[in-house]
Amino acid sequence: MLGTLIKLMAAILAGASPANPLDIPVELVKPEVAVAQVAACGVKSVRLKFDDTLQEDVIEVEYMTSASEEQLRCVAHASLASHYYVVFPSSIERAYQALYRRLSNEQDRTVAKAWLEKRGLLSRLPVYDPQHLDEAAFVRELEAMCGPKAIGTVKVMHGMGTFEGTAISSGKLDDETFWCLVNGAAASGYPFGFIGNEKYGENP
Repeated sequence: MLGTLIKLMAAILAGASPANPLDIPVELVKPEVAVAQVAACGVKSVRLKFDDTLQEDVIEVEYMTSASEEQLRCVAHASLASHYYVVFPSSIERAYQALYRRLSNEQDRTVAKAWLEKRGLLSRLPVYDPQHLDEAAFVRELEAMCGPKAIGTVKVMHGMGTFEGTAISSGKLDDETFWCLVNGAAASGYPFGFIGNEKYGENP
């Protein structure tokens, strides 16, 4: 999902700082506002805390043993809007995460399609069908859609893609091609991630 993917890319793109590559106006939400939005979903004992694993502030819900789907959906929407992750007690966390991922993926797909539409590429987006598809052929179509600089930059990982070897660190990809591949994968529903210590070149 681009929501999570954007955070991943923020680390990968450290030093590159492309200007608003997804064309998404990011509105920073104050922590206390984000906490209040989650609490407004009928959730009590909500607090902001620093997560050592994510290395960022998250919103933690404490002492809650059950929640309705409506409450969880409300919290997920609040999280997606504020860009603060929300964590629940283990008895609720699994159901929440499943719902959050589904809503996040839907949002990511919408954003990615809008990015491609703006550039006249959406009509050329290849169809990804994991049940009836030559994955390598799909990746070649995705690369072709994004132009000559994209050719040979995506590695097939049996059900997901990643960037090939030094495609990022070598500076072969410019910003537009990089985000075309990322958004093309998201819009088509093709899982895409990063493996190892890939780092976006400072001068693509």
